[in-house]
Amino acid sequence: MLKQNNIFLPFEVVFHPDWWHRNYNINFTEDYFFDPKKRVEVELLHRQVMHERFGGDWSDTGQLTPKPVMGPVHLAAGYLVSAVLGCQLRFVKNSAPEIIPKNMSDEEVLALKVPDITISEPMNKVINLMDQLEDEFGYVEGDINWQGLLNVALDLRGQQFLMDYHLNPPLARRLLDVIYETTINIVNTIKNRTGTSSTSVNRIAHLVNPLLNVHSNCSVTMIPVELYNEFHLPYENKLSKELEPYGIHHCGNDMHRFADTYATTNAVFFDVGWGSDIAACRAALPDAILSLRMDPVLMEQWSVKEVKTELERCLNEAGPLDKTAVCCINMGHAVPDENVFAMISVIDKYRKQI
Repeated sequence: MLKQNNIFLPFEVVFHPDWWHRNYNINFTEDYFFDPKKRVEVELLHRQVMHERFGGDWSDTGQLTPKPVMGPVHLAAGYLVSAVLGCQLRFVKNSAPEIIPKNMSDEEVLALKVPDITISEPMNKVINLMDQLEDEFGYVEGDINWQGLLNVALDLRGQQFLMDYHLNPPLARRLLDVIYETTINIVNTIKNRTGTSSTSVNRIAHLVNPLLNVHSNCSVTMIPVELYNEFHLPYENKLSKELEPYGIHHCGNDMHRFADTYATTNAVFFDVGWGSDIAACRAALPDAILSLRMDPVLMEQWSVKEVKTELERCLNEAGPLDKTAVCCINMGHAVPDENVFAMISVIDKYRKQI
């Protein structure tokens, strides 16, 4: 049993919706995300499964009683900002909501305005959901992944946005302006009700510091550091001041490319993508908490011994373990349980060294 009270070296795992669908017949249709009764039912099931299948309270499951959790905090599912700004969503039984790219024209970008989120689909459904849960329970908790500025820009504009950097910089900045303001409004609206914003970005946040606000830079791996510095760093700096304490999610295998730039922000937490040079990231970010992301695909292929060896290598490169966390996000149905237990055993071993 792995205890996570008074946590040193926090650890979390998140399974892909297909894992939940195949093993527990959970359907990720629209009611999973917006129906208050369904939200309470499935979030309790998520906690029960983690408790019963992997034992103890290592996943900080808390009391196994119904809770008014308004967002999919057991998934890695970002969709809300893109949808509020006009993208359609497709709901399927075994996956997170699929965002239908909007491929906006120049004229549509110029006409785009920061919406009134209280009446915008599907944010109005989210607000109604929070109202109903609070009416029943007296409070509401949880949050919804707020994606990331470049992620949303690509949903709205498509690959043309990557050309806008060079061919139409003012248009690129206009789109980022609208996304930034909309994101801030959505994050604050939810956080003011629930107290958190980023458990659904990475569940490790609720163990490191529930107040963390973690911005997702998934797509930043597609661009050079110079473009990031010119177009995105100004927004990163504004976000890091507006949403303290601030963190950056970088799931790509190249966070070391951006580490020196990230060090100039106000961020105190970083999700370090598998394959990144962990030692280089630690050298650039000596005081930050580094959340080391194990590869969910390799977790399907590795033996128990390989899981332990790779995780120990990562921990040894990470520097001070009081500023380190470990997670594996979006594991599929082919990941054997023994590989999850292998990670747990390594975490337990390193905790006992203190």
